[in-house]
Amino acid sequence: MQRIRRVLAVVVATACLAACSAPAAPAPLSTTRPAPAVTTPRAPVTAAKTTAKPPPFTPPASPGKVTSACPFLGTAELQELLGTSEDLVATEQPADPTFVPGTEFHCRYEDKYVHPWLADLWIILPRVASYRPAQALEDNKKDCGGPATAVAGAGEGAYYCDRAATDDAEMVVTAKRSHGRTRLAIAYVVKHRSEVYAGLAKLLGERL
Repeated sequence: MQRIRRVLAVVVATACLAACSAPAAPAPLSTTRPAPAVTTPRAPVTAAKTTAKPPPFTPPASPGKVTSACPFLGTAELQELLGTSEDLVATEQPADPTFVPGTEFHCRYEDKYVHPWLADLWIILPRVASYRPAQALEDNKKDCGGPATAVAGAGEGAYYCDRAATDDAEMVVTAKRSHGRTRLAIAYVVKHRSEVYAGLAKLLGERL
């Protein structure tokens, strides 16, 4: 009997030893993926906005039909002639009801901030087709307050003089036969150098 008990004890001890020394089961694989790194989205890069420059002034090359005076002289051109950095504005004036429609056009040039008036430009188309440039120039000398100074190479004739009844303006007159009739440009300009008047007369003579 005692021998049987010893055998059973050995069997139980052997089973216990086997169970305790068995390797542990592997841990189950995780099904959770690591979260991807989060990057802060960048705002799209946009090109800096640029303000479009206004188109350059394009004067008429002796237009077949005259409808206004301002296109004959740009503000930048007058600015350059006067040698000023003032910001100029050109404004076409309403037609004077005392004139025959379509024969006289008037543009006023002013400074935005300093001088309210700098120049007036009239483009005149005499009604009579046979009216000659020389006669037109002579007739307008009545508005001179002093002797007229001729300008060579401007239209078919040009001159400048002190404007009558004023001490602060010069009159520049240019005449030319164009498109079968006489055209006249009369500019009243603030007092300046003689080169300014001559330059203005030549410029307008090219465009009449």
